[in-house]
Amino acid sequence: MRYLAVFVSGLLAVAPAFCKDLQVTSIPQQGDFPIIAAGNVSDIVIDADDAPVVAVAAEAVAGDMKLITGKDMSVVNMVSSDCLPIIAGTIGESDFIDRLVKEKKIKVKDVKGKWETFLIQIVDKPLPGVARALVIAGSDPRGTAFGLFQLSRLAGVSPYVWWADVIPEERPELYVSGDPMISKEPSVRFRGMFINDEDFGLNPWASKKMDPERKNIGPNTYAKVAELLLRLRANTLWPAMHACSEAFWANPANVEVARRYDIVLGSSHCEQMLRDNEWEWRRQGLGEKEWNWKTNKKMVQDYWAKRVGESRGIDAMYTLGMRGVHDTGMNGYTDEDRVEGLTDVIRWQRQLLADSIGDPLTLPQIFIPYKEVLEAYNDGLKVPEDVTLCWVDDNHGYIRQMPTPEEQKRSGGNGMYYHLSYLGTPVPWCWLSSVSPSLASFELTKAYDNNVKKLWIINVGDIKPQEPELEFCMDLAYDINSYPPLTAYQYTRDWAARTFGEEFADAIADIRRVNYHLSSAGKPEHIYAVPYSIKEQDARIAEYDRVIAKIDSLRPHIPARLQDAYYELVTYPVKAAGWMNKKVFRDQQSEKYAKAGMRDEAVRAYENSAAAYTSIHSVTDHYNRNIANGKWNGIVRYLPWGHGPAYKMPTDFTDSVANVKTPLDLGREQVVRGGDYQAASVTVRAIEGLGTSDFAATVWPLNHKAYEASELAKAPYVEYLVPVKQGENKIDVRCLSSFPLNPNYDLRVGVAVDEKSPEVISVKTEATKGKWHQTSIAGYSPARVSYTASHDGDVKVKVYLLDPGVVVNDIVSAPI
Repeated sequence: MRYLAVFVSGLLAVAPAFCKDLQVTSIPQQGDFPIIAAGNVSDIVIDADDAPVVAVAAEAVAGDMKLITGKDMSVVNMVSSDCLPIIAGTIGESDFIDRLVKEKKIKVKDVKGKWETFLIQIVDKPLPGVARALVIAGSDPRGTAFGLFQLSRLAGVSPYVWWADVIPEERPELYVSGDPMISKEPSVRFRGMFINDEDFGLNPWASKKMDPERKNIGPNTYAKVAELLLRLRANTLWPAMHACSEAFWANPANVEVARRYDIVLGSSHCEQMLRDNEWEWRRQGLGEKEWNWKTNKKMVQDYWAKRVGESRGIDAMYTLGMRGVHDTGMNGYTDEDRVEGLTDVIRWQRQLLADSIGDPLTLPQIFIPYKEVLEAYNDGLKVPEDVTLCWVDDNHGYIRQMPTPEEQKRSGGNGMYYHLSYLGTPVPWCWLSSVSPSLASFELTKAYDNNVKKLWIINVGDIKPQEPELEFCMDLAYDINSYPPLTAYQYTRDWAARTFGEEFADAIADIRRVNYHLSSAGKPEHIYAVPYSIKEQDARIAEYDRVIAKIDSLRPHIPARLQDAYYELVTYPVKAAGWMNKKVFRDQQSEKYAKAGMRDEAVRAYENSAAAYTSIHSVTDHYNRNIANGKWNGIVRYLPWGHGPAYKMPTDFTDSVANVKTPLDLGREQVVRGGDYQAASVTVRAIEGLGTSDFAATVWPLNHKAYEASELAKAPYVEYLVPVKQGENKIDVRCLSSFPLNPNYDLRVGVAVDEKSPEVISVKTEATKGKWHQTSIAGYSPARVSYTASHDGDVKVKVYLLDPGVVVNDIVSAPI
C-alpha cells in the first residue's frame, strides 16, 4: 500500500478522465475484484499464441503475488469456472481480448494502435460461465506486459524487488477496485540502459553468481536485466561490451532472452552494426591496425555484414558510423578527412541494410556524435534524414549539444545518450551514483523540449548502485511531465515513501538529498581534485556526519523485510560517499597542518582519514559478504577500476611536521545561493535541488533568445546582496557546468557590481578540452569580477542571463 499511494498520486502516466483511480488494497470494497481472497485465487489467463513477453510478464506477476500473499497463482491458456480470472492479452494477438472487444465488453479506442499502452478494467460476465474478470489489454505486446507489471506496482511491488531486494509487505488478500485505467503513450519511444565499465562489478559477480557455466555475463543475467527493463517500463538494451565480457551476440541464448522479453537491442557509439569489437574483433587476433576503413575495408565490411545477417528477425536498432576498436577516434583519418571517411562508411552501411534486411527507411538507425564524432558532425558531416541523431552528454551529466530547429524536424528524430556512471577523463566515477533528480530532469527535459524524444539511453555502469537514479530517468522518459525541473527535488521523498514507507520518507529523503547536494559540488570519486578550502571541507564532513548518524538511528526501525534494501539503497551509497569525503579531506588537511607546524591537528586529521579508509573497506565487505545472504558478493568494490588517487591509503605526515608554526588559511569565502535572489525577472525561477548550492536560478521554461551586450536592459536578470570585506574582493558567479544549446549560442552572463557597468563573460567550455577538465568535476564554471569595497558589508550584484540555459549556482565572494 505504501508503494501504491505514491504511484497513484503522482508517478503513473494515466489518463485523468476517471473519478476513482484503480487501486489494489487488502480490504474488500463494494464492486471490487478479488485477486486473492477467501474462495478465490485468480488464474492469469493468456492466449498461447500471444507474444512470448506476455507469458514472461504473467509468470513474473504471479511470482509477485505469491511474495505478497504466499498463494500460488497459475498462468494458463484456458478460462476455468473454478476462479475469477485475470485475462491479459494483446489486441489483435489474443483471442480472449479480441472477443471482449468484439462483444463490446471493453472499449479499446484509446488503446488500439497506440505505442505500448494498456487498459486495466474490471468486467462483469466477460465470458460464458465467468461472473467477473480483471482484464488487461495491451495495444502491443510490451503494452500488455506493462499493464501486467502495473498490477504488481499497484499491489506494492517495486521494480527493484529483485535487483535491490525491495520485498513487498505481506498481505493475505488482494482486491482491485476503481474505474478503468488507460495508460498514455510513453513520452520517449525507446527507453533503456547501457551496461558499461562492468569489469569490476557486474561481470565478476555474474560470472560467479548468475552464469557460472559461462564464467561471464550470460542469459541468466540478461533475463534479470530484461525483466528489470520491463518493470521500469523500458524497452531497449545496449549490452555489456568491455573486453572482459563475452559479446552478447556470441551466445544465441542471450539473443533469445531479448526476443522472449521483447527488448530492442542496440549498441554503443563504438560498436557499429551491433558488433562488440572488444570481444569479436580483438579475439580474432586483430587490433587497431586492421580496424581501418582506408586500408582494410573488405575485412571490416565482411565483419559488419555477418552481424547484420544474424540480426534478421530481431527487434534491433543499428548504430552507424565508425570509431576506433573501442573508445578512440577513427583509425587512418585526421580531422581534415574524417568527414569524408564517415560519409563513405555510412553510405556503405545503409546499402548493407538495404541488401540484407530491407528498406533502411523502415529500420531504426542511430548516429551518435560522441567525443570527436561531434566535431566531425559540426564540421559538415551529413547524416541521412531518417537516421536518429543520438546526442550525448559530456560523460558527467551535462548535455554537450541539442538539435537546432532544423535538426528537430528530422524524420528520424533525435535521441540522447546520458551517463550515470563513467570511466574516463578527467576523473572516472564508476563507484557511486550521484546525479540528482533535479540535474537529470533539467538536462533531459531541456533535451525533450528540443524534440529529443525518439531514444533515451542511460549509461548505468554495473546497474548497482544506480538503482534510484535509473528509475528516475526511466520514469521521466515514460512521462516527461511526472517530474519537471521545478518539482524534481520532490522525487527523492516520493521514491523513499513508496520504497520504505511514508513514516521513513522524510528522513531518507533528507539523507539522500544531502548526498546529491554535496556530490553536485564534487562527486566522491572527484573530490581529491577539487580545490576546496578547509572551511568548505569541514562543512561537507559535518553534513555527512549528520546524515550518517541519521542512517544509523533509522536502521533499527526499518522493517526486517527491507533491511537489505535499506543497506543497498541508503546506507552503503551515502556512508561510502561520506567516508570518502572524510578520508580525502582529512588526508589533505593532515599534510597542510604538518607543513604549518600544527602537530596535534595533523595527527588528528591523519587518524580521522585512516579510520574513514577502514570504514569504506568495512561497509563494502559487508555489502558483498552479508547483504541478502551473499547474493551480491562481488558487485561492489571500493577500488572500482583498479586505481585512482581518491582510493589510496592516507599518507602519514606526522613525522614531517614543520618546526615553526605558520598561519593557515582555513577559508574566508562567503556564499549566496543562486535561488536566494533579492529580485529577478518574471521569467526567472529558483530550482531546488539543482547545482552546487542545491538552489539555483535560471530562466524556465527555456527561452531560446540570446541577448547582445547592447540589449542588456531587455535581458532576464537576477539580483543579489553579496557580503564583501573592506579592500579587494573577487566575486565569482558560479554557473552550472552546462553547455550552449547548440552551435548557434554562447553561454554568457553580464555581471554588474554596485550599479556599475556590467562585464559580459562567457562561461562556455569545450568538452574534453581546457578548463572543462576542472568545471566538469567541480560542478560549476565561474564568471569572475573584482570589486574594491570601502568597508565590510553587502554589495548588490546583478547578473544578466544572456543565453538560454545559463544557470546561476551561487555567488561566492572572498577577499583577495
